[in-house]
Amino acid sequence: GSRKTIHRFGGCRLLSREVRSAMDTSAASSSASPTTTATTATGTGSRGISAFSSLPVLRLPPRGCPPEEEAAFCARLREVCHTIGFFYVADIEEYVKPATCDAAIDAAQRFFALPDAAKAAIDNRGSPAFRGYIRLGAENTAGRPDFREQIEFGVEAAQEPASPTAPPYRRLIGPNRWPDDAACPGFKPTILDFLDGMGALSQRLMELLALSLDLPREFFDPTFGDEPNVQMKIARYPPAPPEDDTEEEESGKGKRRGGGKGSVGRFGVGAHTDSGYLSILLQDHVGGLQVQNGAGDWIDAHPVPGSMVVNLGEMLQLCTRGYYLATPHRVVSKAGAGVDRISVPYFWNPRLDAVIAPIDPLPDTLRWSRPRPAEVGSTASHGSGGNRLLGVYGANALKSLARSHPEVMSTWHPDLEVKPDGTVVRREEAATPEAK
Repeated sequence: GSRKTIHRFGGCRLLSREVRSAMDTSAASSSASPTTTATTATGTGSRGISAFSSLPVLRLPPRGCPPEEEAAFCARLREVCHTIGFFYVADIEEYVKPATCDAAIDAAQRFFALPDAAKAAIDNRGSPAFRGYIRLGAENTAGRPDFREQIEFGVEAAQEPASPTAPPYRRLIGPNRWPDDAACPGFKPTILDFLDGMGALSQRLMELLALSLDLPREFFDPTFGDEPNVQMKIARYPPAPPEDDTEEEESGKGKRRGGGKGSVGRFGVGAHTDSGYLSILLQDHVGGLQVQNGAGDWIDAHPVPGSMVVNLGEMLQLCTRGYYLATPHRVVSKAGAGVDRISVPYFWNPRLDAVIAPIDPLPDTLRWSRPRPAEVGSTASHGSGGNRLLGVYGANALKSLARSHPEVMSTWHPDLEVKPDGTVVRREEAATPEAK
């Protein structure tokens, strides 16, 4: 069955006047806050994102800490999510112990060292739910092959048969594919332990995100319920061949060539935004993650020991009316690195049938440091108008997987069609005027 760790928090309450005051005081002095060890804004770009030069480090307050400590963290969290949308989170041992993280990286390395035949035994082309091993170059981002191999995990469940009346996103429900224990001993329990810890950490972060928006700490709980659509990958990025060092990519208005800050090798994964609420990344020491700032430059998110990288997804941008940002990011495999990069991205997503509507109204205590966006219902990650944000979370999740895994779509879901804006519809519906 499913290994879900669902924590219930205390009764619904709004922030007290004293806590709000502490948040305002902290926000006014956040440039000197000990929670950050990174350079922050130097102005904003045309998209309203700060022209940051590195990512801030936020230290997670422990449960049971004084209200003023939690409020100070939430004030800084609000500023970072409003202007950057990316940060490191440290002091997470209460939820995910260092030994658990080390074990997950070790399990990933052992799996990727297996012979190709052993890895292919759990190929995701054998899963209608897009689970299992994805060979090097088989996944794509915005139509461009990703230079990585990986395993895709989700909530453990029985496969639902395709139905002509059920929403297409119900096809994402299904079992995970695990390597044989004889070939990779201890892999499954190690990954399940890591998943449990990451679930607890995610719930704590969502609680703090609600408080940072001057909302009750349980505000987001109904969106996830008892069945959050958790996803996780373990990924290996090989070093790029030397001849790929001058490859370039254009996303938004930013472009980089090899040799400068944020130089480009082969793209482990191309520029994109994440489709859910919250993404948390465990990465090894190699590096390669880059985040696009408001000036269009690609900023390296170097590994910081004892921390994970957190970024916000499209659903959080949608529900906050663009007050919080889903920021483009990518992974670059540098030529000549001579070593693989291992990462374990974890995605804390709503239940599949959750309808994500903009918060109406946003609390009037939220101050905008940039113009309010005219459009929050799409991103430019697949070209202008090419990435519509769909209100039903399951539809948004299917959009992302269907685009990235055309072989799974053609094998298991030939009756479905992906439209240019990412919407997935049945082929007979695609021919109707309403579906165009």
